[in-house]
Amino acid sequence: MNKLENTLMKWNFKKIAKWYVILALITGLTCIGIVGYIYRERLSFAWQYARLKEADNETDARTYAYKTANASSDVVDVLILDDTNKILYSAKNSSFSTGTLNLEKAGDEKKYLVSSQYPDAAFQYVKSDDFLLQSILNKDFGRIKHDYDEDAAFDNTLSNKTVYMLSRLHIHDTAMKIYVISIPTTVSGGILSLKISAALAMLFFCIYWVLIALWLYRDAAKHKLASLYWGLIGLCTNIIGLIVYLIYKHSLAICPACGAAQRTDHLYCTNCGKQLGTLCPHCGSQISSKDHFCPHCGKKVY
Repeated sequence: MNKLENTLMKWNFKKIAKWYVILALITGLTCIGIVGYIYRERLSFAWQYARLKEADNETDARTYAYKTANASSDVVDVLILDDTNKILYSAKNSSFSTGTLNLEKAGDEKKYLVSSQYPDAAFQYVKSDDFLLQSILNKDFGRIKHDYDEDAAFDNTLSNKTVYMLSRLHIHDTAMKIYVISIPTTVSGGILSLKISAALAMLFFCIYWVLIALWLYRDAAKHKLASLYWGLIGLCTNIIGLIVYLIYKHSLAICPACGAAQRTDHLYCTNCGKQLGTLCPHCGSQISSKDHFCPHCGKKVY
């Protein structure tokens, strides 16, 4: 028995697994709590935005527009417009709150929206699902702002404007629409907390992966099987290798004296010579402890 096997034989894998699960749960819940606290404003916005998407009448739309606008400081305004683009409601009474808001494409690639009523503003339209993700993580707005600055440097129609992110929703069964206008900012400590949480999750996953391989190695060595072979299988295939090993071990007989795995047709252990199971007193064949008659010679054994 080599040094690794000696060391692993002393390990209590049940206790290790218990502490692993406890620490993983504590770490996971702590990370969720910290990330949730840091992103609490954005998550509140996401919840209200989702409810705003489901609004099916103007009254509900106004209620959820107000809650969505005030859920995040990044939201410039939430507007409700009729089919002629007349602004019916402004949740924050911003500079976009009166008159109409007619948008048309601008720029060489026509990827920005501008309005003659608000010459200092340019809008980047983002689909609702992407808008929600970017509002929480500020994932791509930095790129949007950078691309806009690059385009504005060569296009006079875009210069000297503030770029906003815009989402358009429809109130079900009506001609009215909702514009959610925002300038996403980075959450202080948000990306760092996500990176730390991801790193810890990866660490615990790697520990789990290695523990499976080590347990396979230890158990195979204990039962005098090819421990290195099974350890490598566990390292490469993890849970699949564990299932295959358990099925394979179940098909073998285990010596009660030394624990070595044996073929089921063996009468004696090849490792220590101990008799395996029960033998027929008449013909010496292996029988089950539940047999009343020998299946080989037919004579009564009990």
